[in-house]
Amino acid sequence: MAAVVDMTLQWQDQKVVKVDGRWMVKDHPLSKRETVYQHQPSNIPGMTLIGVKSTFPVNAAVPPHRHGGAAVTANVIQGRVLNQMICGDESHGPVIHCAGESWYEPPGCHHVRCENAGDEEAVFVANFVIETRKLKELGVADALVQIDAEEEENKRKQGKGNQ
Repeated sequence: MAAVVDMTLQWQDQKVVKVDGRWMVKDHPLSKRETVYQHQPSNIPGMTLIGVKSTFPVNAAVPPHRHGGAAVTANVIQGRVLNQMICGDESHGPVIHCAGESWYEPPGCHHVRCENAGDEEAVFVANFVIETRKLKELGVADALVQIDAEEEENKRKQGKGNQ
């Protein structure tokens, strides 16, 4: 039996908190990420292709985030993943993807909900195409995922530093 998922939840209503230095959706476990490959294809100079395996325990969720201007495809390997994005002026409602299904996030897309929507562990591989210089400047983790709450916190800190 699948878990009950609130498909009407407004993404802005998620409670995002910082625990032990990591941003998370309150009362939801963290996902685990692991880089599984990294290549610099000769036919797309200046770009790097990176695969990241994401493992979501039951009820895990990731706070709203962006992907550093990367183009992203994700392939669900196991379980069910709820995904919701806002790309440009288009808001895509929440969609549940099952094992064998995939989604695409164009560069600049705002990934507003991503959570395990089942009663078993969910696993997907996200495939990123991103500028190599961004990886060198920021490191892999910071180049691939920018959590909204962290970006807002950094802006507030910079604003206080300029006073």
